[in-house]
Amino acid sequence: MGQRLKNFCWSLIHKKYLWTILFFIVVVGFVDPNSFWHRYEMHQQNEELRAEIKDFEDRYNADTHELNELEHNPEAVERVARVNLYMKTANEDVYVIESDNTNTDE
Repeated sequence: MGQRLKNFCWSLIHKKYLWTILFFIVVVGFVDPNSFWHRYEMHQQNEELRAEIKDFEDRYNADTHELNELEHNPEAVERVARVNLYMKTANEDVYVIESDNTNTDE
């Protein structure tokens, strides 16, 4: 058994084409700056950035729509003034209720 293992290992050492191909796969796959591994990582990063760009574009479109509505619709201006700035008309009262989120059960 020991002689067969020794012969097998010795035959693997002398296979220069096998070692050359394995070396090429390691270099091209992992070590090189343009390797498949780095390309995969760059592709993942690119997909994340595209998703982030899409989110920013959606937010930009929503804000543009809201700004356009505020410029052309007086009811929208009144709504923003009432909700965000707590403004009121002359004949009404505004009560702001703040909730305390602390739990006393603990």
